[in-house]
Amino acid sequence: MPQCVFTCRPIIAESRAIPIKKRNIHIIDGCVFTEGSFTGYSEDVPGSGLTGFFLTVPSSEKGFRDAALNIAKVYNFADHGKQKLKVAKEYNDIINPDGNISIILSFQDPKPIENSLDMIRLFYELGVRVIQLTYNKASYLGTGCTESTDSGLTDFGKEAVKEMNRLGILIDLSHCSYRTALDAMELSSVPVVFSHANVKALCNSPRNKTDLEIKLIKQSGGVIGVTPWGPLCWKPDKNEQPGLDDFLDHVDYIVNLAGIDHVGFGGDNTLDYSEDRQGTVVQSMLYPEVVEEYDRRVGTDPSVRHVKGYKRITDINNVVGGLQRRGYNDEEINKFLGENFLRVIKKVWK
Repeated sequence: MPQCVFTCRPIIAESRAIPIKKRNIHIIDGCVFTEGSFTGYSEDVPGSGLTGFFLTVPSSEKGFRDAALNIAKVYNFADHGKQKLKVAKEYNDIINPDGNISIILSFQDPKPIENSLDMIRLFYELGVRVIQLTYNKASYLGTGCTESTDSGLTDFGKEAVKEMNRLGILIDLSHCSYRTALDAMELSSVPVVFSHANVKALCNSPRNKTDLEIKLIKQSGGVIGVTPWGPLCWKPDKNEQPGLDDFLDHVDYIVNLAGIDHVGFGGDNTLDYSEDRQGTVVQSMLYPEVVEEYDRRVGTDPSVRHVKGYKRITDINNVVGGLQRRGYNDEEINKFLGENFLRVIKKVWK
């Protein structure tokens, strides 16, 4: 059994992994980003079985104009590119994709909406269906996870939560502070998500979530998308890149605490296999609370940015094999891979 302080499932010696492309399931990745404009996916991605992905709108952290232009570029690429892609605006767009992989437009930084409820409506009409209330620092809506003072949701943030509920925009709390997350979960009338975050009890990062937050996600009916991003999985007592079992320990912990219905997958990666070298530098400069120690003791090379055994979405089969060795059955694995996110989307989107 893996070394852990919670109840783990028994390890099964032989994996019975079925190749993903042969499994009749939905796979939803809760976090995909790009370097520059969206340029689609690498040629082997369709073989991974990917059904849909939350796409961070490129350059949305710069504000309204850049976000709007890049949304247009995503639509143009989906319409005229040679790859089978479609921007999903309704639940049925994802579950009946007509051979397409679904793009779920998402803001990780809510800067484009500024302090206007009308902007939320505007971006809804443009197809944005997921909005994170803050990135690591404070926004008009609330406090981010790296701020020294946690003031929770602002008054505008409270109105924004109500408006997102009304329109049918999924609220993401991945980078929010503890108080902001609790305020939002208390106020929201529909499920919310942590699209890409892990367990604070296992990795004490400001980006990870406490037991109470995980329990409240369950209470809301939401999902926490466990991520194989290295700085959120590693064990500081080991000066090395975390492994797949370190990632799976977070899955086990959440399942034991909240149940299999409230865990999903958030890759926090690209689909064109660009290596995000510039993003790594920016993270190091702006958010040392999240990455400084990992960068110093493990490194900044792209090869160590995710756990061993997971580098790109085509490695999802390694994750499935690991879950099977830990005793998860097919129904449970299907929930983790996408069914749980789909349940929440069906409940929230209008």
